[in-house]
Amino acid sequence: MKLNSLLAAIAISAAGLTIDTVHAQGVDPCSVYTCMAGISGSGATGGPACTAPIAYFHSMQVWSPHFNSGATAAWRRRYLMSCPGAQVASNLAILNAIIAEWGYSP
Repeated sequence: MKLNSLLAAIAISAAGLTIDTVHAQGVDPCSVYTCMAGISGSGATGGPACTAPIAYFHSMQVWSPHFNSGATAAWRRRYLMSCPGAQVASNLAILNAIIAEWGYSP
């Protein structure tokens, strides 16, 4: 790691800023929404096809330096809201249920 990059990382850590981790290969937010709705009791579980989307949802975590449940839930909510179907009024209740049940856990 270059010295400038290392110093910048230390400065950000010292300032207590939270940085969302960007995953190299993301999963479609609509797939994640559908699968999480299924395990939250609002649809079919999706079976093996939901393994990767559910794992991706749970991998979205904010650490600053300890697990930050509020920031994690906010990040997960923003991610799920990027699915156009999640923004439909009737689906917002499902999104709220997903976040209430799974949004704050590591």
